Amino acid sequence: MSNYLAAIDLADEESWAKVIKQTVDMATGIEGAKIYLMTVISGITTGLDQRYAVRGEMQGSAEYPMSEWKQEALEKLESIAKEQIPLELVGGVVVENGTVYREIVQAVKDLDINQVVMGAHRPSLADFLLGPNTARVARHAECSVTVVR
Repeated sequence: MSNYLAAIDLADEESWAKVIKQTVDMATGIEGAKIYLMTVISGITTGLDQRYAVRGEMQGSAEYPMSEWKQEALEKLESIAKEQIPLELVGGVVVENGTVYREIVQAVKDLDINQVVMGAHRPSLADFLLGPNTARVARHAECSVTVVR
């Protein structure tokens, strides 16, 4: 059986549309193939107001409604999966919060993923110094990783 993980950024529809299309193309025709759609809500930097860090709001609050954010993301992923992935290929949806590449690498293990498909953003100077999430997933995942530009 082949399990595919389409790791997407919900904020970048152009990117996630390409990632999902690529994943569906790869899985189509593979007997027993399943696609898991995943997004990660980035971890919050200690000492920053959580709403400011996640949503960019100047008047953030000390509340950290992660369960609400995860529920919103889950509903969005379920809607996207229903619209973009043939029913016979849907394996499930996953929403995690934390460090993006760590959560994806962990999902690869937990879901017995054979292939990760994810987008690549235009690199910034910080990416060259620290390594973008996509490069980190490619280095640490115990499966193949396809990068969609």
